[in-house]
Amino acid sequence: MQHKLFPIFLLALCFALQGVADAQFQTVQHSDRIDVMRDGKLVTSYLFRSGTKPVLWPIHGPDGHKMTRSYPMDATIPDEAHDHPHHRGLWMTFGEVDRGDWWAEGKDKGIVAHVKVLSCDSEGSQVSWVAEHQWQKPSEGSPVILETCRYSVSGDADRTMIDCEYLWKGADPAASIHFGDTKEGMFAIRVPETMRGDKPRGEILNSVGDKQGDAWGKSARWVDYSGPVPTGGENLYGIAILVHPKSFHAEGLWHVRTYGLFAHNAFGIKDFMGGRTKTKSGELQAPYEAGGYTLAPGQSLHFMYRVVLHRNRWDLPTGDEHWKTFSQTEPKLR
Repeated sequence: MQHKLFPIFLLALCFALQGVADAQFQTVQHSDRIDVMRDGKLVTSYLFRSGTKPVLWPIHGPDGHKMTRSYPMDATIPDEAHDHPHHRGLWMTFGEVDRGDWWAEGKDKGIVAHVKVLSCDSEGSQVSWVAEHQWQKPSEGSPVILETCRYSVSGDADRTMIDCEYLWKGADPAASIHFGDTKEGMFAIRVPETMRGDKPRGEILNSVGDKQGDAWGKSARWVDYSGPVPTGGENLYGIAILVHPKSFHAEGLWHVRTYGLFAHNAFGIKDFMGGRTKTKSGELQAPYEAGGYTLAPGQSLHFMYRVVLHRNRWDLPTGDEHWKTFSQTEPKLR
């Protein structure tokens, strides 16, 4: 009897182990956030509000290390710069929308308000959730932009991938919305202090081969920011941001700084050009066009990014291969 039961036991064990393998990631919903777990350990939290906006923080990459600056959410970490308190984990805002500022923080700044979670996976080899936000004016709180966002988390022992998709529509379907020409934006991460490009082992590399400060204000399919992390010893880790070719103005310029700001900007040009977008003859400087954008009534904007948290540094072939894979994915929001 025992010999007959043993194969049944093994079969049941295989199904159980398969279930564990398929359920690598789990989400736990709270009143103020969604936690994403893997094997019982926190990967990231989607905070409904931090400062003036929803953010992802903290974010843990390979080997469980934190991959973003902790300030200002946690101001107790030694040797962290306490500058730019609006740089919070991973976020999506912009500095000039109908002459209002949603990038910085303060009483006269706009607020991106979390409205509700529309859907949320409980577990799987990939988990995702969809949320609704409103970009509200600071004075009366009336919405300017209705934002639907979708986050998806997947990966393995060597890397964690966070896909971030945003759909923007005007709150007033009869009104246009103007996005100004400013460097202050927009899809952004603040990297750990030890990873900064102005630190001895910090490095910035973009898809056309620019490094460090030379990557600022350039157009690129992807950028990789790498270096040590506070708890990683001598090991190197990296954060890569990839722009999907179907993302609005995917050729936009990168606001990536050696002090740790890491952002892609779909609208700004003049600040990156020293205030100039034209040559002395009056022609636009190739490959740039005039910055800013006016969204027509009833239209929408769609953005797609992938964040890859990985070990070591990327080289050009590695980054290109990851971008090629991402470029073949299809939008989920319509």
